[in-house]
Formats: sequence, structure tokens, C-alpha cells
Amino acid sequence: MSNDLFYSGNYQKAAFGEFGLRIITNGNTSVVGEKFNAIQVIDDCDISCTNGTSGGDTTITNLELVVGQIIYGTFSAITVNSGSIIAYIE
Repeated sequence: MSNDLFYSGNYQKAAFGEFGLRIITNGNTSVVGEKFNAIQVIDDCDISCTNGTSGGDTTITNLELVVGQIIYGTFSAITVNSGSIIAYIE
């Protein structure tokens, strides 16, 4: 279950990872029902996920990311096809 980021306190907690994180590695998928606000790459990777936006790309497939890269959004159903990431819970 995600937190209501409308409140500044929740937003600040999410920004610093206080709602937790998941390390997702090669061939694994995130926990069903969890949402994430950032993905940080710890090993060069290829990921697929859904992005809870009202516009733009909502399904991302085979996105290649490099170590150290961070992307932000409202992500769910993250699959790591290769490499590993840290996904910060929203």
C-alpha cells in the first residue's frame, strides 16, 4: 500500500527512503501491490515496469540503465531482466 505523498511529511520521508526499499536482482520481480518512487541502479541493468502516470509512457519495456543512475516516478510491477536495483517504496 502506498503512502499519501500529498502531505509534506510523507513526501520527505519517501524522499529519504523511510518507507523502506527493495533490492531486486537479475530475474526477479517486485512485490505485488507495492509502489516505488525511485529506482537506483547498483549493477548495469535492463528493467521493465509500469509507471503510474496520467500521461507519457505507462509501460516501460527493456529499459537499459547504468550503475549509479537514478530514475524517479511512480513505479510498480518492476522486473529486473539483468543486473540489480534498489527500488524505494512510496
